[in-house]
Amino acid sequence: MRSAGNATIQKVEEINGPGFAARRMFPRFDQQAFDAQKGWMSPEHVAGENDKLVMSIHTWIVKTPRHTILIDTCLGNHKQRANPGWNNLDTPFLERLKACGCPAESIDFVMCTHLHVDHVGWNTRLENGRWVPTFANAKYLFAKREYAHWENERKTQDAAAVNGGSFDDSVLPVVEAGKAVMIDSDHQPDALLTIKDYPGHTPGSIAINLRDGGKQATFSGDIMHHPIQVYHPDWSSQFCWDLDLSARSRRKLLEDCAESNTLLCPAHFGGANAGYVKPQGDSFRIDWDR
Repeated sequence: MRSAGNATIQKVEEINGPGFAARRMFPRFDQQAFDAQKGWMSPEHVAGENDKLVMSIHTWIVKTPRHTILIDTCLGNHKQRANPGWNNLDTPFLERLKACGCPAESIDFVMCTHLHVDHVGWNTRLENGRWVPTFANAKYLFAKREYAHWENERKTQDAAAVNGGSFDDSVLPVVEAGKAVMIDSDHQPDALLTIKDYPGHTPGSIAINLRDGGKQATFSGDIMHHPIQVYHPDWSSQFCWDLDLSARSRRKLLEDCAESNTLLCPAHFGGANAGYVKPQGDSFRIDWDR
């Protein structure tokens, strides 16, 4: 458990392990530049001869004196997905939350940094053949611009094609249940939390910032997927909606974290999963918070 003033931060993992090869993940991949960092990345962040990226899918629990907030909700159970490693999962994720002192009914807010399939899955659970909100007492906060983008995609595409079906089984049921709140970046759900726009990975990607007692943390979702992007901010992932805009937002995020000594808490870093960003030449490095 980490702390920021009177707030606490916990990571709860759903799955973790080697996934995409680095060359496949990053369209602007450079093997020589990657190899220069491989020494410290292996084995926590890179595995095997094929340079597979070790990545985690996890949620962050933030507890302030007033609220319990869940940031991003992973993949979820019993969901039909094209990726075999994500299909029809049956993990003890809710039990892990409860073991951290966060039973589902204790969550006040669910905040999604964006609405990709691996960030919304536990928004809902299957009950008597229907998808219902998992966190019955929570309000789910979705960025207006992000939701509008996927809502428009839903009008022009087959439902199964919109975020791999996750918009229909993990987002719309929350809206239909009256649990969703569409927010702008000036929305402040808690006195210790603020929101900042970093578009590019998706049209409405946000970071969620926590600040108390001079301590700061930022929950950055997929503004970056892997630690190599700290050293090479121009390496946007193949999953980014706009590679150039994503790269600019990533660099801005890293500059913001370095300038304010903010703990960077991404959504997919495996092993050492959070750290402090420091300038290094015309790029950056990360000092891990273990």
